[in-house]
Amino acid sequence: MPDPAPFATKSPIAEASGETDGGRLVGLIFPATGATAALLVGGLTVMERQARTLRGLGAQRLVVVDPEPLTVLPAGAEMARAAQLADLVAPGDRVIAVASGLIVDVRAMAAMLATPAPALLVRQGGAADYVERLDAATLAAGVMILPGAMVRVVAADIGEWDLASTLLRTAAVAPTTTRLDLDTLPCDDPALERTQPMLWVRPSDAATAQAATRAVVAAAQPGVVDWPARWLHPPVEDALARWLAPSRVTPDMVIAAAAVLGVAAAVAMVSGALWIGLAIVLLSGPLEGLAAKLARTRGTAPRPARQMRRLGAVMAALWVSGLAWHFAGSMGVVAAGAIAALVLVPALASAVQRDAFARWTGTNIDSAGTVERRIRLFAASRNTLAWGWLPFAVLGLWHEGYVAMAVACIVSAALRQWRFTARLDGIFALARQQVATNRQ
Repeated sequence: MPDPAPFATKSPIAEASGETDGGRLVGLIFPATGATAALLVGGLTVMERQARTLRGLGAQRLVVVDPEPLTVLPAGAEMARAAQLADLVAPGDRVIAVASGLIVDVRAMAAMLATPAPALLVRQGGAADYVERLDAATLAAGVMILPGAMVRVVAADIGEWDLASTLLRTAAVAPTTTRLDLDTLPCDDPALERTQPMLWVRPSDAATAQAATRAVVAAAQPGVVDWPARWLHPPVEDALARWLAPSRVTPDMVIAAAAVLGVAAAVAMVSGALWIGLAIVLLSGPLEGLAAKLARTRGTAPRPARQMRRLGAVMAALWVSGLAWHFAGSMGVVAAGAIAALVLVPALASAVQRDAFARWTGTNIDSAGTVERRIRLFAASRNTLAWGWLPFAVLGLWHEGYVAMAVACIVSAALRQWRFTARLDGIFALARQQVATNRQ
């Protein structure tokens, strides 16, 4: 079975964002009404979530259309009556309009922005979730890309008609409109290095809002991680993300807590409280993933993965150094220090390789293929070392577990070096082939 294509480190969301040719990107938000407007999904109202998504996609202007009195607008947004859009939108603008109360996957919105205007996001007639029916076979899925000139013409004569529905019907009958089927879009998620279904939810009450929150949090799970982060941490991370989302706790606070726990684990190791130190390391494991999930749940960008990997490496170095200090009394300074070096040096070499591969190829070597994904899943990392040490601790084999860490790091570094070399050889072979072709 051939390896899957590696996920690019640059998301198509980033490629879709920014200024449009000949004008601005204007986002139109149609607010929910009544009790639906106050529903929270991941700690945010749907309107605030829509605004954050549109800003992330590069919208230079956000307009909330026909809000009810006393409606709290998202930060940076302005309100306008439907008829006023004829003056607010320029003919050369591109307009992205999102249906009332809708949470739709950012990948689908990015795909829409990559489509010439006018364009409609649609689903086929058998779909259970949709905004309006266009015809017997087609359902509107709630996102439109419209030329500014079309919005101006419709807004100028809108009268008492509903603007969202009128724009939808106008675009639907335009001969140049592209219909993009939500259910046929690629499900690859470059930002999370995984494949997952497109998110499409429209909460209508407290129960569906809770279900939407669970869906939003679950969609923030990264794909290329070690086995504890794949199978052990997600239930804890998801529960904490849902609990913390409405609070004032920020992802940076979670990262700071993880750093403090790393220092506490090192202190416990140095003082000989190995069980306490190991417990702290195990309990702090989900915090790194929690920080990223909390950011994505709130519709903001998490800290870059490289920064988080470096923080994790520093935390691991702290408690491994604490172990070396403690074991120096029973194993000798040289032996304890040598084992610590055999843990830390291969980890540093692997980190350098990962960064170099990303700079040279624009992809993450851990997601370059099936073999690399399996290596990442089981190879030595802060999480796998801690959980791998636990059985030795239960048996009272603390020293033997310390040595096993070094063996795991050496084997992991050798496997990663093998794949690093193999991948570069493949890239260089293609380059040589291209050079030879060009010379012919």
